[in-house]
Amino acid sequence: MIAQQMTGNGLIAQGARYGLVGLVVLAADFGVYSLLLALFPGQFLAANLCGKLTGAAFGFVLHRHVTFRWAQRDGAARQFAAYLAVLGFNLLLSSALLSAAIRLLGANAYLAKLGVDIVVVGTAFLLSRLWVYRPL
Repeated sequence: MIAQQMTGNGLIAQGARYGLVGLVVLAADFGVYSLLLALFPGQFLAANLCGKLTGAAFGFVLHRHVTFRWAQRDGAARQFAAYLAVLGFNLLLSSALLSAAIRLLGANAYLAKLGVDIVVVGTAFLLSRLWVYRPL
């Protein structure tokens, strides 16, 4: 039953697939972030940028072919441009929230990253579903 629900194109199925793909993207993002932060303590914004770019490289392909695998209105070039716009927004949002959490609230840089990414993931899902990978 769960497998059947995950294979459809409804919101629940896409949300489940987005979550699974998101784990891969988050692992790449957080792995690069953690490595760079360990090598260059205090450089959390640069580490966040590199992590997000790494995750995005995986995310575009996986979301296009797994999460939103329906017949899509637009070709890969237009989707890539829209994906870059969403990525830019997410970079600004995550950097602002990360900076506020660490600098203003004194949060741990690793825990702050995880908390911020929870907010960013929800935003990215909605933008991806409604704008980047639009159905026919």
